[in-house]
Amino acid sequence: MNKLIVIMIDGISSKQFHQMRDKLPHLNRLAQQGTQVSSLTPEVCGTSYPGRTSMIVGRPPSEHGIYGNKIWDGNVFRWSNPYDVRTETIASLTHEAGGDVFNMGFGMVRPEDCSLYISPWWVDDVMIRGRDDHAHEANERWTMKGKNLDPEQRLSQAGLSKDDLVNPMDNRSRMLELGSLADFQLIEMAAKLIESGQTPNLVLLEIAVTDYYLHQFGTDDPNTELSLRIADAQIGTLIERLRNAGQLEHYNFAVMSDHGHTLMEETIHCDLLLPEGTRWSSEGSMLFVNPRSAAEATEVTKRMLAEGMELWSKPLLPDDIKSEMLVFSCPEGQYISFESDLKNTGQIRGISKYRSNHGMRPGTEEDYRFCIFSGPNIPQQTVDFAEAIQIAPTIAAILGVETPWTATSII
Repeated sequence: MNKLIVIMIDGISSKQFHQMRDKLPHLNRLAQQGTQVSSLTPEVCGTSYPGRTSMIVGRPPSEHGIYGNKIWDGNVFRWSNPYDVRTETIASLTHEAGGDVFNMGFGMVRPEDCSLYISPWWVDDVMIRGRDDHAHEANERWTMKGKNLDPEQRLSQAGLSKDDLVNPMDNRSRMLELGSLADFQLIEMAAKLIESGQTPNLVLLEIAVTDYYLHQFGTDDPNTELSLRIADAQIGTLIERLRNAGQLEHYNFAVMSDHGHTLMEETIHCDLLLPEGTRWSSEGSMLFVNPRSAAEATEVTKRMLAEGMELWSKPLLPDDIKSEMLVFSCPEGQYISFESDLKNTGQIRGISKYRSNHGMRPGTEEDYRFCIFSGPNIPQQTVDFAEAIQIAPTIAAILGVETPWTATSII
């Protein structure tokens, strides 16, 4: 079985990567030496959890069940977690085939499918933001309490401990700074494990803080550019560490994003527009509603259409819930997010809480993602366009792992 390191850089669109690639020497070199996908489609819809899931599952959201950051569980919209993924993943298939899998902070992976599992550093943020009047019990699954996360003591063998990792949510006033440190620490830990002689077949990593920068500063701000340049430097450091350890020639790389980002200045305040008590969940420019009655469904649809929004009818939801849900999208060419009126403006339309956002109407070019495969088992080529569902089959092809997926590899 071959070896592969997957690195997800959160929120970087294809457009932003191409605009900045001359300032990203390590990513640019990987792209030049391997297979560069110029435009990778987002999921339906293009938000973080579906994006992460697509990297490890060669099936659409209608099958794997992660159609949004939040999913309907029969009573409430709540944050999804790795145990909501309904299908096999590349981690589980690699593990079953006898491969060694290290999950170093990558979301939507189950620890049972790994030789070593470290939770994403943003888990505490999910736990905090997941609360309405009280924490949903499913949020606790993110903590992985009671799970054996390092059954073979891989960390201690290398003189490492997950307790050394910083928690950026301990000090939210320094979250961006500490998030960058947390990303670095996870990559550093992966490098030390490989240097110690532990050479897993599959390593799953994230550089997650870039998305936080994008939300706060927007796509064109110098702070956002700096966060991406730091991400590039972190990848460069990992490459050099592997080179110095004599391991670089054995490892392939898959580097990509989970979704794009763009200015989405206008918002519709759904808590003011929709009937009181309507159960809804926003995914950027896509809105999910679970109506309590046929009358409420009719009224919600009437009000959304009156605001110029469109009822989404293309495949997205699993069969067991699609009859219970309404899905809306903003019209093509518009950039409108669905939010609550957090500033108490009393107006149905307003200004978004974010400088930049994701989850745009499917097919929006600003939501296309960058994608690179590079290494000893990767051909040198440029692929103009690929679908998100092809990522996991490509990872499987590089590793040499058999899968039940019908989606084809990119390479």
